[in-house]
Amino acid sequence: MRTKTFWIGLPLLFAMSVQADTTTEAVDDWYLKQYAPLWKEKPWEKVKEGAVFYDETLYLHPPDGPITPVDSREWLARSLEGWKSDGWLGSDVAELRSNRLNPTTVAFKARWRDWYTDGTEEFSCGWYLADLKGDRWVFTQYAEIDCAEHDL
Repeated sequence: MRTKTFWIGLPLLFAMSVQADTTTEAVDDWYLKQYAPLWKEKPWEKVKEGAVFYDETLYLHPPDGPITPVDSREWLARSLEGWKSDGWLGSDVAELRSNRLNPTTVAFKARWRDWYTDGTEEFSCGWYLADLKGDRWVFTQYAEIDCAEHDL
């Protein structure tokens, strides 16, 4: 009887572990293959496309102030225009780390390679909290972070 229970339980256990891995991979793919490519070329022209990745209200975590709720679409449009005026051309993900906190919450740390009109390249890093709302992932919180302090 034990052998039968083992052989019935083993495939179930394997299926659950594969599903968990696939789900985590799917969230990483969502970030790397859907979100990140928006920022490669002329990102300021993609505010609508980028906004769907954010919850209506985004909570910003500044390094020296209180957590601030903002309208994500307005924040995104303002940020992109500001970066564009600084000569920013685009970015791609140089490194991504994710930490699944539970089935509906994932924390990301990303290191972005940014390039500018004067030919310089710089790195910037951010922390994102994504929540599963309905059937889609959305960023609900963001903080700019120091790359070196987070080994990125």
